[in-house]
Amino acid sequence: MKTSSLAALTIFLLFALITTNPSVVAALVLDTEGNPVEWHRNNYILPFVWGPLGGGLILGSHNNSSCPLYVTQEPSDFSNGFTVAFSPRISRLPFVSSSAELSIKTTGSVTTCKLSLVWKLVPVSIRLWYVSTNGNSDFQNSIFRIEHYESYYYKIVFCPARSPIPTLCKGLGIDYAEDGTRYLALGDDIEPFMFVFKKADQSQTNIKTVV
Repeated sequence: MKTSSLAALTIFLLFALITTNPSVVAALVLDTEGNPVEWHRNNYILPFVWGPLGGGLILGSHNNSSCPLYVTQEPSDFSNGFTVAFSPRISRLPFVSSSAELSIKTTGSVTTCKLSLVWKLVPVSIRLWYVSTNGNSDFQNSIFRIEHYESYYYKIVFCPARSPIPTLCKGLGIDYAEDGTRYLALGDDIEPFMFVFKKADQSQTNIKTVV
């Protein structure tokens, strides 16, 4: 059997499984158009409500240091921010499933910082952590999960099987710094933020430079 025929058969069988098994459908993470989010595909992470909650996620500095960069939120709801891609630790499907362990990498940016753009949690104060870059998908502080909330709304959760961080299984939220920067954060006083995923048009993905 030719490779193309084998690939077509695999896709057919996969979609047959998905469409005939409600539990598989319920476990898939869906984008704003109702389609399954694919591994390694560029997507925007946006607030579940357009307007006062701000825009998409970008990269910014912390404590006047431009390397490593931290994950922050655009204050303007007119900006989709930077794209990201999800990579599985273990998955037999080409789609992201709810509660699967995964790593997240910012893809829609070019930076002068030469460190990895994989996300990780770093401590900034007692029981408060920010999401930084320079992560490694093999390390526990770079392992996240996406959990379904309702409709196409999701939480990004830090809940690895073996975690060095005591605030376990809680959704990431936004910490508003004194200078107005909105950091993606995890902490006792941080309310989990509801996100949606918008698939990026691969031919029109904006590559933005971060100094």
